[in-house]
Amino acid sequence: MTEEQRNFTIADALGEPAPEITILDIGAMPTGTERYHALVSQGCAKVYGVEPSAAALQEVPMEERDRFITHFLGDGRPATFYETRFPGCSSLLEPNAEMINLFQTIGAEPETGNFAVMETSAEETIRLDDLDMLPDIDFISVDTQGSELDILKNGCNVLSKALVLESEVEFVPLYKNQPLFGHLHVALSERGFVMHKLIDIVGRAFRPFRGQDLFKPVSQMLWADAIFIRDFTALEKFSDLDLIKAATILNDVYLSHDLALFFLMRHDERKGTNHAAAYLRKYIEVQPTHIHYGNFKGIA
Repeated sequence: MTEEQRNFTIADALGEPAPEITILDIGAMPTGTERYHALVSQGCAKVYGVEPSAAALQEVPMEERDRFITHFLGDGRPATFYETRFPGCSSLLEPNAEMINLFQTIGAEPETGNFAVMETSAEETIRLDDLDMLPDIDFISVDTQGSELDILKNGCNVLSKALVLESEVEFVPLYKNQPLFGHLHVALSERGFVMHKLIDIVGRAFRPFRGQDLFKPVSQMLWADAIFIRDFTALEKFSDLDLIKAATILNDVYLSHDLALFFLMRHDERKGTNHAAAYLRKYIEVQPTHIHYGNFKGIA
């Protein structure tokens, strides 16, 4: 058994199907296997997506496409979209060339830079709370190149039901006037979320320093994915089903075995179930060795 295989699902542990998890993917441009694939592969995830690029959404399977919409999310006011050479760097914020050009492998130089602006366009934005196609959302993933905070501040109703939220965060302003990790952390704390962990941390060497691998960080963190959890000290805000859903997301997606067990124990206390013991038996049987915590990502 490889280290990658040394995982198990909540459904495996409890011997019953996983609950349906509703997922909202903001910035849903397909880029390979999604983080929440472990839920989708079990057939327990219903994914809704918002993505500005209609062309990108053509890659979404036809049977799911009615749950994906093309919109620019924001504060509901007009905005400028900056289309960059590398589509994944495009944003409603202007790239900050002065900062970007300090680092290896990223750049805003007009001739070659992946952050170089190729075209701008005037766009209308819509508030997240004004989308009328969304059910109650359990799990939010947002990656919109710097506008994450603006989107979430205008989505308080959607956020109010969410159990887990993953957001890309930056530690230096790669875009002009960009809110950084600290701003998002404070805003989500005010809305009842606790910072859980950072994963897939990305850094680069300052130019002209060149290590053996230009994509490896030397000292400077640039961005990462931050995982936030509905405040686990306010359990009165979790329904019985919420406890199982939270445990499912945390175990199956993030390998947060300790917090998954915490939620299962709380469910046992309420309902007289024996989920925690079943979970521990499965954990001992599989003996997972891999953790997803504070890891550095190579090529990004």
